[in-house]
Amino acid sequence: MDEPIGIDQIPEYGQEVGMEPVGEIIEIWRYPVSSLGGERLTSAVLGSDGVAFDRAWCICDAETGAPAAPEKELRWRPALFLGARLGEDNRPEIGFPDGGWTGVDDAGLAERLANHFGFAVDVRPYARNANDSGPVAVNRYLPSPIHLVTTDALRHLATLAGADEVSSRRFRPNVVLKTPGLVGFPEKEWLTQRLQLGAAMIIAFEETRRCGMTIAPQPDISENADILRSLLRHNRRNFGIYCTIEEPGFIATGDIASRAA
Repeated sequence: MDEPIGIDQIPEYGQEVGMEPVGEIIEIWRYPVSSLGGERLTSAVLGSDGVAFDRAWCICDAETGAPAAPEKELRWRPALFLGARLGEDNRPEIGFPDGGWTGVDDAGLAERLANHFGFAVDVRPYARNANDSGPVAVNRYLPSPIHLVTTDALRHLATLAGADEVSSRRFRPNVVLKTPGLVGFPEKEWLTQRLQLGAAMIIAFEETRRCGMTIAPQPDISENADILRSLLRHNRRNFGIYCTIEEPGFIATGDIASRAA
């Protein structure tokens, strides 16, 4: 995990007047398909709905149309070992444990997914566009535009759980901030506040409640029930914050994050 930075090390370019620097963007993520691993970006434009094409698709039971629920049903846990990225025409490609990638429009995808899960699985968009003629999925929850976590919260959680390190990938955030040695779970103190990320302005509105996916194994991440136990005991089962977009804008790794002073 990255070492804490000092507040005097945070660059002060591009800040709005009256904003106080709180960290630096070190990770940006997009998850084109819900429940699957995402793609790490070096930059992104935050629109009104967050990162473009983030969680725009999902995997479903091909017979019932029910969306995947790996936090509730063990049959969906293999989803955590798949990845997703945007391919041509902003159509998702699915990454498999053997290192291969298959596009959603590839005729062989259904067979690969069936072999991976042991039953028939579809990949469906949440909204139909000109390239889609099949069924659409119904979201199981109201998605938030941005999910944000900090390195200090990850470090604090690792201490509570008795772990050497806790990877941000357990929590599927869009943005990870490298913070300057703040205490506990610092992002929860930013609720209701305006935060500037690069050229974008966001508002922190809610803590992120964690589910069983938090403890589940993923590629290079082992199962660890102490992660969720620690959050239950010390932070009411929450980790990270959800944010809305007040002013869309471009963000990149290395950009500062600041909050209203």
